[in-house]
Amino acid sequence: MKQVRLTDTTGDKVKSKKTSSARAGSVEPTRLLDFDLTGITNESLWPILVETARRSPLYANLSGYIREEVLPKEPEVSVRELASRLSISVGEALVILYDIHKRA
Repeated sequence: MKQVRLTDTTGDKVKSKKTSSARAGSVEPTRLLDFDLTGITNESLWPILVETARRSPLYANLSGYIREEVLPKEPEVSVRELASRLSISVGEALVILYDIHKRA
């Protein structure tokens, strides 16, 4: 709370904790969402997510591991479960699964 007052350059008063907690509860964090691979490519930020994921140095190794080890054992693994299991972001898991399904 003190840091907000120090860095606030607009001169507005700091909001109370009650207001900010109510506003924070209205946005769902991405780790709780389930993703569908069918319509995701029509989103405006999709190309940026794909470029970011593919530029990761681990992308090729993760993609191969998922294709050869994870999917044969669990073909219906969810994006969130895969991201959690491999300790990668949900966006990376989404792009990798999309690329693997697109090539199949």
